Amino acid sequence: MRGRRKLEPKTYELNIESFSHEGRGVAHFENKVIFVNDALPGELVIANRTFSCAKFEEADAKEILKPADNRIKPKCDVFGICGGCSFQNLSSEDQIKVKSRWLKKVFARQAKVEPKTWLKSLQFQSWGYRRKARLGIRYVAKKDKVLIGFRERKSSFITNMSRCEVLHPSIGEHLEVLANCIERLSIKSSIPQFEVVISESGIALILRHLKSLSVKDEKILVDCAQELNITFYTQSSGLDSVKPLDKPALLTYSHPNHNIIMEFLPTDFVQVNFKLNQQMVSLAVELLKLNEFDKVIDLFCGLGNFTLPIARYAKYVVGIEGDLGLVERAKYNAEKNSINNIDFYKSDLCKEVVDFEWFKGKTYNKALIDPSRSGAIEIVELLPKLGVTRLVYVSCNPATLARDTFKLIELGFTLETAGVIDMFPQTSHVESIALFAKR
Repeated sequence: MRGRRKLEPKTYELNIESFSHEGRGVAHFENKVIFVNDALPGELVIANRTFSCAKFEEADAKEILKPADNRIKPKCDVFGICGGCSFQNLSSEDQIKVKSRWLKKVFARQAKVEPKTWLKSLQFQSWGYRRKARLGIRYVAKKDKVLIGFRERKSSFITNMSRCEVLHPSIGEHLEVLANCIERLSIKSSIPQFEVVISESGIALILRHLKSLSVKDEKILVDCAQELNITFYTQSSGLDSVKPLDKPALLTYSHPNHNIIMEFLPTDFVQVNFKLNQQMVSLAVELLKLNEFDKVIDLFCGLGNFTLPIARYAKYVVGIEGDLGLVERAKYNAEKNSINNIDFYKSDLCKEVVDFEWFKGKTYNKALIDPSRSGAIEIVELLPKLGVTRLVYVSCNPATLARDTFKLIELGFTLETAGVIDMFPQTSHVESIALFAKR
């Protein structure tokens, strides 16, 4: 197979016209669209080309000749190198405005609709919010140094960083301590990454290792864990190999407004931003307008993040999830929180479901959907058969939300309200929530 054609150097002077949905500046040059990293709308920049194809090119801004009025100095020293953030050159207030415009635009273009009203965007804190992340690890033999951090933009290299401003400070301020720990291991060149899981009650770090740890290595990790008040888990192969090096960590997060504490495993999916998650769940409960007569179905329910709070106010709730482990944890959490009006079922919602117990002959007047980035088009088409008249849709991808909105409108629903949730400040990720009602 031939290698990629070497790109000839090219420098442009560009007027940045708008933002792409990835948070890059958009310009035009010689009948081509140019996507420019680190450039804001309204700016005049000098940029170096990094990629070219028939329809568009990509570039990095190297000099800002005319900065935008709303440009700010990034807080992080490695912004522009690290691939973890893309928006530190904008204030959090301007970031949420950009994301709101993206959501409005995708509704208009793809769904051909606008909600009757717009929700106020949900924001909480812009820094130190992230409680779950995957960090790369690389031992650089020439420097005899271990690097820990997010990968560089469009590169397999690990960013040389001593701290991370978006990670929760319990880990974000201690990357050098962790790097020094890894440097002392006998297998330091065989550790590619670790998963950070920071709960309200404990911290777990899942260390992926390609070779076996020695007794001395384990002692080094245990000592580091005691210093940082964390628990190391090891992972030698797949997820089923994850195990605590010492005693397992108690990992929890809470919904204080609904008197609920959720327990989870370090390998479980949970939202990275606990405070925003609390606000998001309370907003969903409010939008559903729950009462003691409601029968509610929560689709893609995970470990019951929405399901359990909903059950506090409804007659009966069913949660559907494709991962058996999450279903088991959801049942456990319901029992721990003394919630009895709830059932959970394992089902792949991207496949045929009409013969399942929770579907066949059952009706629910209200529903919540919180799917992955691919959306929920298969299950959306079945909502009328379930009798759903009020639906809250939580989305991590505006494009699939808009696609599913178009289908919901065809099925007789109206888009009542929608808004942005700033789950990932400093990035271009757009989390959103929408309310639909049957006409």
